[in-house]
Amino acid sequence: MAERTYYDILEVSSSASSETIQAAYERLAAKFDPAAEGNAGNAATRMQYDAVKQAFLTLGSAENRAQYDRKLELKNFAPARPVEVVEPFWTLPKLMVVGLIVLAMGGFYFKHQRDQARLEAEKAIAVAKAKEAEVKAKAEAEAERLAAQREREQESAERQQAAQLRRERDADLRRAQHEARANDITNRVFSTIDKAEGRQEEYKKRAEAARIKREEAQAANASRQALQRDKAELCRIERERYGKSISC
Repeated sequence: MAERTYYDILEVSSSASSETIQAAYERLAAKFDPAAEGNAGNAATRMQYDAVKQAFLTLGSAENRAQYDRKLELKNFAPARPVEVVEPFWTLPKLMVVGLIVLAMGGFYFKHQRDQARLEAEKAIAVAKAKEAEVKAKAEAEAERLAAQREREQESAERQQAAQLRRERDADLRRAQHEARANDITNRVFSTIDKAEGRQEEYKKRAEAARIKREEAQAANASRQALQRDKAELCRIERERYGKSISC
């Protein structure tokens, strides 16, 4: 069996033009393309594709084609020698081994991607929880600050109310003392007048009226103070029970 030349592989004559060689290469490359449907995993098709490619690399260049033609001329004068059968490189066992390796590498890659995605998701969850805890802590701190501020304001209002009650009580006491002194002066004047004019009975009546008036003033003052104390106590009870004053 004669050795096949590159012209035989491309199915053209040795005198074919470069355009004919180009067209033959495109036709055969598309026919034996390993990526084409039906050619995947076919070792013979792969070998034929590689042979077509190698033939075109040689015959597609004018310089390489000229050198190849000289070699063919020399071979025509050389003694015949047995054709060496070359075993194809891509055998079925090799293809199976390569497929297993590719599958193993693909499994490792997808496992790695899945682990990376899981780690990213856990990281995102941890960041979200940290932010949520931070927001919650800030909200609690703000609530505590507002509660403390309300408590200080309430204490300040109570102190101001107590001070106002003390001022009113002191003013009532001073007014009562002033009225008492005025009544005493009046009583002494009336007593002197009554003694001078002999109207002791009228003096007693006036003194009794002044005493009654003083007692009424003292009773009114005491009642007002008691009312203020009751109101302050009611406000305190409302704050303890409802958290705020309703009547104050």
